[in-house]
Amino acid sequence: MNLEELEKQVQLQENILDIENLQKMYSYYFQVQNLKGIIELFSEDAESIEITDHGYFKGKEGVKKLFWDWIGGGGRPRRPMPGGIVRIFQLQGVITLDDDGKNASGRWNCLDLEARPYGGVFRNYWLHGYYENKYVKENGKWLFKKFHWNNTFWTPYESGWLRTPLLGKMDEHPTLKADGPPTAFHPYPSGYQMPYHFKHPVTGE
Repeated sequence: MNLEELEKQVQLQENILDIENLQKMYSYYFQVQNLKGIIELFSEDAESIEITDHGYFKGKEGVKKLFWDWIGGGGRPRRPMPGGIVRIFQLQGVITLDDDGKNASGRWNCLDLEARPYGGVFRNYWLHGYYENKYVKENGKWLFKKFHWNNTFWTPYESGWLRTPLLGKMDEHPTLKADGPPTAFHPYPSGYQMPYHFKHPVTGE
C-alpha cells in the first residue's frame, strides 16, 4: 500500500467513525428529548424523514414538523414524566460510502426499551426496528440526508411480540399531517425485510 492509498484508507475510516458518532448522537438526544439538537443534525437539503407509521415527511421542514411540531408539541413546555425512561440501542451498523466521499448510507438494528404512559396507563414496553439512512458531508461535517426507521414490533413487556406485536397506532397529532403515508410499514409477523442499501461483498447481489 503506497502513501496515497493509505491516506484514502485513513479518510474512509474517519468518515465511518464520524457517521457512527452522528447516529449515536441522535439516540442520546432522543432519549432526553433534545429535539432542537436532533433537528440540527439534518442537512438543510434533507430529502425526507419517516419514523414507524407516522408517515412520510419531506425536506428539512418535514423534519421540523415531525420532531418539533408533532413530538415536541410546538415547543410548548412539557410536564416531567415521573418514572419515564427511553433507552435506544443501535446495533450492527453497516456503513457504505459513495465514491465521492461526500455521501453515504447506513443500516442499523435498533432495540428500544421504554417506560411511559399509554392509553392512560403507565407501562413498560419494547420496540424493535431497522434504520436505513442516508448521510451527506457538508463543510466537513456529516449530517442526515434521509432518515427512515421501520418498526418491526411495539409490544408490552408482559406479553411480548408473539402475543402483541403491535400495541396500537403510534401517537397521532390531531391537526398536523404527514406529506404522505408510510412507504413501508409491515410489522411482525409479516416477515418483511427492509431492502439493504449494500451489495453482498462476495456475489455482488
